[in-house]
Amino acid sequence: MRFHHALALLAIVALPLLAGVAVAIEAGYRRVPAVGVVLSALPAMGLALIVIVPVASRCSASWDVSLAMPRLLAPEERRTLRHTSVLCPTVYRFRRDGRGECLVSDGDGGALVGCG
Repeated sequence: MRFHHALALLAIVALPLLAGVAVAIEAGYRRVPAVGVVLSALPAMGLALIVIVPVASRCSASWDVSLAMPRLLAPEERRTLRHTSVLCPTVYRFRRDGRGECLVSDGDGGALVGCG
């Protein structure tokens, strides 16, 4: 397992737990009964998980593409490289032999050249 994959897994586990603990602490300060603390912490953890999983997996795939880029593209192709999204792009466009090409995540820790 690559280091950035471990970071993504850590974020998927730790951030929802931190959100639950933060909400539980806040509920404790407000003197909410124990049932209320649990019932307020669980939705916070669920919402954090819903947000974190897609972001962490997308950023991990983006890092895979960045690591594979020097192997797959020549220096002149890397100079024409443009990302297609602002947050953790998994698709990059570049020019090869005058044609537009794409560098995309293969979903298995690497990258592929092709726009299909």
